Amino acid sequence: MTRRVVAIAAWAATAVMDVTMFWVMTAGGFLDEMAPGQPAVTDSMRVLTYGAGAAIAAVTLAYSTVGVLLATRSGAGRIGAVILAGGLAFAAIPFGYVVGGSLVLHNPFDPLANGLFLIGPASIVAGYSLILPVVAMVFPYGTLPSRRWRAPVRVVAGLLIAITTIVVVRPGEIAGTQSRNPFGIAALPSALGDLAEGLAGVGIVAISLLGTAAVVGRYRRGSFVERQQLRWFVTAVLLAVVPIAMSPQPGVGGPVWILVAALGLLLVPVSVWVAVTRYHLYEIDRLISRGAAWTVLTGLLVAVYAGGVLVLQGVLGGVTQGETLAVAASTLLAAALFQPLRLRVQRAMDRRFDRARYDGERTATAFAERLRGQVDLAGLEADLTRTVDSALRPSATAIWLRTAAGGRS
Repeated sequence: MTRRVVAIAAWAATAVMDVTMFWVMTAGGFLDEMAPGQPAVTDSMRVLTYGAGAAIAAVTLAYSTVGVLLATRSGAGRIGAVILAGGLAFAAIPFGYVVGGSLVLHNPFDPLANGLFLIGPASIVAGYSLILPVVAMVFPYGTLPSRRWRAPVRVVAGLLIAITTIVVVRPGEIAGTQSRNPFGIAALPSALGDLAEGLAGVGIVAISLLGTAAVVGRYRRGSFVERQQLRWFVTAVLLAVVPIAMSPQPGVGGPVWILVAALGLLLVPVSVWVAVTRYHLYEIDRLISRGAAWTVLTGLLVAVYAGGVLVLQGVLGGVTQGETLAVAASTLLAAALFQPLRLRVQRAMDRRFDRARYDGERTATAFAERLRGQVDLAGLEADLTRTVDSALRPSATAIWLRTAAGGRS
């Protein structure tokens, strides 16, 4: 009962922070207050900012909801607690910066406003660590891979706790603003801030490497079921990490990558839920195959369309004016190639990523072809037995035939 109450309270705290953050961001004129005297905030800036706020709220609520469901489930309390803590810590980052920052803009000398603002930078290390690397280290059972992991985890955890403590107690400005740390100890040197920033990078890299090593080690030693569980988790993490890593690159970043990263983070708690409950656990290969197939197919069709337009414009440039004919012909060509390309690409992706289903379909198709020409009941029974044995490898097989009287023989 106590575990349930604590879990619900953590979920409620996350929801309150998310709602308050989004309300201040949208209805409180936060963007206009952040840039006084500057040109008016554009509609695109508002859409991006509000979209980012909504994405963060959705991600943290997804973590908290899955955390509550698992924390109250028998045998899943540990991983549920980690997921729940990740949602709570990650929600605290925008809450501190938006809500506390808005209050600081009105009164930079208010201790309460400065304390709320401090929540943002103080939660960065914990929020990132709990939402991805720590989950990776204890996935899917809520425990470390082995006892040998305790020492390095304790060292890194101590470093991260020390970084957070320095952020909380260092004197002076908070995050380079006019606000003052109400918990700062004046006797401490101001150079602690630079030390904390340097250590934060080391700590984040260290805990990320630990999380990666845990996943790799578990996958290499794991059973078939454990590997299926890890495939769900790794797929979701890659959908989140790859866009985040690529977004700073010139010409690559943008709202689309932010949306894909948010989708990946949304799928991380979902992957944990699937792994623990084993609900549709074996569908991951099919999902990967379908996603890869549609990605390759889209790229091929875009290349055909663009190449067709360029070639036809060059060929017909002296005969026709404009690009209407070239665009129309390229569109028809891409449409005509869609179905043949889709079948070939899907077959290739199934061979690579969904081999079990691909082999099963081949076996079923071959049996159906033989069945069309089979008229002998004994031969049909033997063929069916061979097909089932080769496809499923059962310990025993038997066939029941319904008699005319409704019984079985």
